[in-house]
Amino acid sequence: MNRTTFWNHIRANDHYHTTGSDRNMADRLMGWSDSWYYLRGLSIIICGCVIALLRRFTRDTWSNRSIGMLNLIEGCGGHVNITGLNNIAKLDKPVVYISNHMSVVETMLVPGAIVLAFQDVTTVVKESLLHYPFFGPIMKTLDPISVTRKNPRKDLRAVLEKGELELRNGRSVVLFPQATRAPGFQPASFNTLGVKLAKRAGVQVVPVALKTDFQQPGRRIKDIGPLDRSKTLFFRFGKPLSVENSKETHEQVVRFIVDNLRSWGAVISER
Repeated sequence: MNRTTFWNHIRANDHYHTTGSDRNMADRLMGWSDSWYYLRGLSIIICGCVIALLRRFTRDTWSNRSIGMLNLIEGCGGHVNITGLNNIAKLDKPVVYISNHMSVVETMLVPGAIVLAFQDVTTVVKESLLHYPFFGPIMKTLDPISVTRKNPRKDLRAVLEKGELELRNGRSVVLFPQATRAPGFQPASFNTLGVKLAKRAGVQVVPVALKTDFQQPGRRIKDIGPLDRSKTLFFRFGKPLSVENSKETHEQVVRFIVDNLRSWGAVISER
């Protein structure tokens, strides 16, 4: 499936669901090993890195790499379920997308494969990602909003100042307000940064609930863990919310995420 086919589908429909369940030949030849998934995923990133180093990495390149990741997931037996697309298809102004965070999968699929089909977008990422082998040059080319996760005041200023500039220039912002990726969800650790940015810039927020524990965290390397091919990858986009009262809007976002995660069988921790 190429970008044109995928984007035409999600622009014309409220949802996207993986059809068929056949694993590709390379993955089947490796049995139930996850080697093909990571080898092919690495090749997608390395190809993007080369293009970025040649200064030819564009928004089209970003979307193609991201949809390549979607194809890989489906080719390894993953089923993707995306709903609520009508809530973003009708947007005529930039917004702040506020999402929970489970795995590295959503950092590729949400902005580059899904949101970019409807509007220009940037992301808030950890500064350390800009220095990752292969992945770093790609992230630098995309000029994201980077945070250290070590200095809360500095991070707040960076997100509010650069985020507001991006929004005023017509570019939406995707933000994952959790300290770290986790297979479950802990509402208490979900900060209000996204709501604060939206209120400062005078834009709406779109809550995003997702469940991507198809790719489990690794013991030694967090981004390389076993695949659970029995688990569907869920993405749901909520209705845009205006920020009149920051606390109330934040609670609405959290409630949206919690309700959807519970319906998908995810673990919710109150601590």
